[in-house]
Amino acid sequence: MKRILVPTDFSEEAHHAYEVAVSIARKAGAGIKLLHVVEGVTSYSPSFSATGDVITPNNMQHVYVLQLMEAMKAQMNQFIESVDHEGVGIVQEVDADRPISKIRRTIKEDDVDLVVMGSKGSSGFEEFLIGSNTEKVVRTADCPVLTVKHRHPNFDVQEIVLASDFKREVRHAMERFKDFQALFGARLHLVYINTPGAFESSGNLYTKLDDTAKKYGLQNYSVNVYNDVIEEDGILHFATDIRADLIMMATHGRTGLAHLLSGSIAEDLVNHTTIPVLTFPLK
Repeated sequence: MKRILVPTDFSEEAHHAYEVAVSIARKAGAGIKLLHVVEGVTSYSPSFSATGDVITPNNMQHVYVLQLMEAMKAQMNQFIESVDHEGVGIVQEVDADRPISKIRRTIKEDDVDLVVMGSKGSSGFEEFLIGSNTEKVVRTADCPVLTVKHRHPNFDVQEIVLASDFKREVRHAMERFKDFQALFGARLHLVYINTPGAFESSGNLYTKLDDTAKKYGLQNYSVNVYNDVIEEDGILHFATDIRADLIMMATHGRTGLAHLLSGSIAEDLVNHTTIPVLTFPLK
């Protein structure tokens, strides 16, 4: 892990994410990029007419945009210094764009290994209508995304829940999950949530989990079958029972109608749990 991206809106939750990112960067020897995206304004860039004359936008709008960007850069400088980041390289960027589009481009262009984001969470009608920017990043990012809600000044992960159906596609995420476990020297708890709608015998499930652990050469782990009504509740209850520091999940990253119809357990967890969640896209 070399590059960590921390999108920030300067909120309390974003500050929590920045603290966690610094802790991870110190352990991994990684650098951090802090990104603030100003939405709803257009960056000033002069164009030229066919005769070579400079065409500028409205002067007042130009002045407003420049002043706004300078104010955001000053706020970014204060934000950087709000966390002790000694020994961690920090770069910053302030841009005017659509936040999700800018974050996705930055992930690709900067070859980002991990995104760390704060999340307020959402529920009810608000969640149905818009969700959150963090949820959208979880759904569409091409790299792992760690979501944080509360303050963790010394982010120390000892107990990790890895929740999955442990089908073949999980192999795409397993090496990343192992790397994160190794980074902290944590214990990994594989868990399958057995629900009434998709019930399997415990014996078969334990065999599947044992086979998965052996196949991927897992170390320092436990295998668990947990019964609950729905998967999301089962994951949350199991994580609470073992006092987990982190939940890890793979997500299919569905968008549009497929997402509306099927939803996403990973995105629901990001919205509803207070435990940090690391998601990895299966694409």
